[in-house]
Amino acid sequence: MCLGGGGGYNPPPVKKAPEAEPGPASPPDMVNNTIIDNANPRAGQAAARNEFDPPNKTKLKSQSSKY
Repeated sequence: MCLGGGGGYNPPPVKKAPEAEPGPASPPDMVNNTIIDNANPRAGQAAARNEFDPPNKTKLKSQSSKY
């Protein structure tokens, strides 16, 4: 029967996952194997993607204790 004490447990060190690398650039738009002009400029994709994100919420005021 063990009454406590003894050596401490040392967990193994945590290994972090490697950071993801960005993928390849988007290919040109094609129709029937013919390259066509891009319908939307690729430079503004991130802005267009985030256009409808909700605004940052402000910190709520605490309610007073007065009735």
